[in-house]
Amino acid sequence: MGYDAATTREIAERSGVNKALIHYHFGSKEALLEIILERYYRQLTIALGDAIQGSGRFHERTRRLIDAYTDFLDEHRNFTRTVLREASGGRHVERVRGFMVPIFKMGMDFVHEEFPHTRSGDFAAEQLLVSFYGMIISYFTYRDVLGFLTGKDPMSKSELEMRKKHLYRMLDIVEDALVADERRASGAESHRKEARGGDGNR
Repeated sequence: MGYDAATTREIAERSGVNKALIHYHFGSKEALLEIILERYYRQLTIALGDAIQGSGRFHERTRRLIDAYTDFLDEHRNFTRTVLREASGGRHVERVRGFMVPIFKMGMDFVHEEFPHTRSGDFAAEQLLVSFYGMIISYFTYRDVLGFLTGKDPMSKSELEMRKKHLYRMLDIVEDALVADERRASGAESHRKEARGGDGNR
């Protein structure tokens, strides 16, 4: 229903508690939402951090990252809609931005560490993160529309597995392109060094 439309009475009824308990424990509806957002993002940050910081090469860790994000959104299906409402001009948009900063930085550092040349250019790390973010989160945000378009249940176990497999293939394509770019950049740098050495010998 969104933050503005939901009342503490309705929240209490759906939660099976007395309305007074919400005010007693949280103080207000706004404080309740802030705690919900904080809890969601804390769990998400831990899940993504564990995927990145584990053992394995870039490809393995990135696949774990895709799994962790997809599984988290599957487990917390209202998360995407709650965040979308707030990020689209809700009164808690600044809080959402604040929660996203360390996650985004973690992703940027992860990509830069493996592919330093992604600090700029067509494959800039921030663009890669935004692209994969969109491919993952939009699937959950528009699940009702996707179900209508495809005639399938996007949240079924089989469809979620298909989504992951598609994301793995996208990762393969992007990683191959990144490796190719890195080799071209390395070859160009070697050529420049050889040319400078040749000029010095003359």
